[in-house]
Amino acid sequence: MAIVKMSKFTLFAFESQKDALLDNLHKFENIQFINLQESTGEHLQSLLKDSENEKVSFLEGEQAKIKFAIDLLIKYSEKEGAIKSLVKGKSLLNYEELETLAKKSNYSENYKRLKEKENNLLQMKNEKTKITSEIEVLTPWISLDATFSDLKSLKSTVFLMGSIPKVIKETFREKLESEIPYSYLEVISEVKDEINVIALVHKDYEDKAEDIFKNHNFNAINFKYDGIPALVIKTFNKRLEEISNEEKGIYVDIKNDCIYLEDFKIVYEYLSNKHIKALACKNFLKTESVVAIEGWVPSGLTKDLEKTIKLITKDNFYLDLIEAPKESDEVPILLKNNSVVEPFESITSMYSLPKYSELDPTPLLTPFYMVFFGMMVADIGYGILMFSVMAFALKKFNLNEGQRKFARFFLVLSVPTTVAGVIYGSFFGDLIGFISNHSLLNPSKDLMTILIISIVMGAFQIYFGLAVKAYILIKARKPMDAVYDVLTWYLALTGAFLLIGGAQVGLSPLVINIGKWVMIAGMVGLLLTQGRESKGLGGKIGGGIYGLYGITSYIGDLVSYSRLMALGLAGGFIASAFNSIIRMLPTPYNILLGVFIFVGAQLFNLFLSSLGAYVHSARLQYVEYFSKFYKGGGRAFKAFKPKNQYINVKNKMKI
Repeated sequence: MAIVKMSKFTLFAFESQKDALLDNLHKFENIQFINLQESTGEHLQSLLKDSENEKVSFLEGEQAKIKFAIDLLIKYSEKEGAIKSLVKGKSLLNYEELETLAKKSNYSENYKRLKEKENNLLQMKNEKTKITSEIEVLTPWISLDATFSDLKSLKSTVFLMGSIPKVIKETFREKLESEIPYSYLEVISEVKDEINVIALVHKDYEDKAEDIFKNHNFNAINFKYDGIPALVIKTFNKRLEEISNEEKGIYVDIKNDCIYLEDFKIVYEYLSNKHIKALACKNFLKTESVVAIEGWVPSGLTKDLEKTIKLITKDNFYLDLIEAPKESDEVPILLKNNSVVEPFESITSMYSLPKYSELDPTPLLTPFYMVFFGMMVADIGYGILMFSVMAFALKKFNLNEGQRKFARFFLVLSVPTTVAGVIYGSFFGDLIGFISNHSLLNPSKDLMTILIISIVMGAFQIYFGLAVKAYILIKARKPMDAVYDVLTWYLALTGAFLLIGGAQVGLSPLVINIGKWVMIAGMVGLLLTQGRESKGLGGKIGGGIYGLYGITSYIGDLVSYSRLMALGLAGGFIASAFNSIIRMLPTPYNILLGVFIFVGAQLFNLFLSSLGAYVHSARLQYVEYFSKFYKGGGRAFKAFKPKNQYINVKNKMKI
């Protein structure tokens, strides 16, 4: 249970064997390349940079095509329920099966047909949009019974069509009729604050009429059609109907093409693997005939790596393996823990992975996280429900690696949740009176006891964190630093607990007095040692005072653990409140509606309680616990292996 030991490998092989070698290394799934092209080593200056830019560009283009096809087919495929989708999961293939199926695929022709259909749909959509806009413009003129061609054919008369503000309708009419003797004005329709009009004017008065129209905010409109608006709109609607039928036919065709969806996913995964291998070449250097590769491999797999290389190169290679020095910050981090601790690696990763020289804090946080989460949810029913759901999901659902870790995470947490529920006597709140009446702690009466337990548990975690720090310092051959930075705090904090809390719990005056002198000894030690890194006397004194001031942060840390009590009681009281509401319902509604209210309310409370416990348990680790001994800053080990976006690729290669 620790950080996996890493070895650095340097490999020289023939350029002609590179592709086959990369295939095997990709199947090996346990190396991370080092970018030699960014190296400044003098021994590498004479080598050329390797690259597969053309292949990368081609593969990215092909992936884009397939991604388009997949997204289109998913859009029109029959939707599966969430449960059915989880049960089915991703298809599982080994490398050989994936390659065989991908090479048999006729994905290029299938893509062309789908692209053509999509283009047709796009053209139809644009045509529908254009027609709809035309209909919208024509609709206000639908009552016009003259054809546009007749209006355009007038010889001695011109026509003007457009809109004017409704408020000047009468003024406009009076002005036109009084100043243009040979004119005709008809209001075709009124839309909001405007009216649509058509005017016929003798050509001799055309200029004057246009001036009148202009002075009355006339907005002219010109139509390119010949028939009457009603017939034009009817023709447009008929065309819209035709387009809709054509679209339906294409939709049916695309839906039938969903039989190729799995085929596209297989090809995408295959090309994705080729793309990963092509991109990897940007890490390499080469000569005309030799390629130079460098990277990291778990030390326990060095022999397997050598066997993998030999499968392709026989004995025509040079491989150098050096175990990574502990103090190196360049080493990628891979964590390895047992089945209980492994799900909690996500908590460590969210904060920061450890450096190669540090301890893996995951085993050290796991028991505390479990206990804290259990105290915050603290319900037998919730624990049993979490365990049942997660166990069922692990057994029946085809989950990927990340989903399985998530399920195992809450499966483990269901145990302390149930145990804490037994202690608090909570089974979906106070659903079962016998359990509530025979609890070890009564949340409604033993508030102070639960608070003290929470603070004591917090103090224990803080003390444990300091102990881990002492272990790290002693292991680093800094025993005096362990005395200065850990023992002094033990004395100051323990003395303060005895002095302040002794009277509250009935300790003898002698013990309280001893606590006072222990605290003073610890505080003096802090004052004298916390500024030891400073050169001047003033700096040493200032550092000591600042270090002593740090005792206030420990007080804040201890107060933070009161959330163990607060969240645990809040969830239980809310669950009980829901039960009380159900009991208050009159018969028979308490039976008919009670079941639905109970299920919905309890699931909602479980979600809120679990979310709060997840966040606040993590916060206690990050702020109150990790600050005592852990820094982090490591970079994750990024294995050269498939992404498994659509297909889970299983390695069955024998090494």
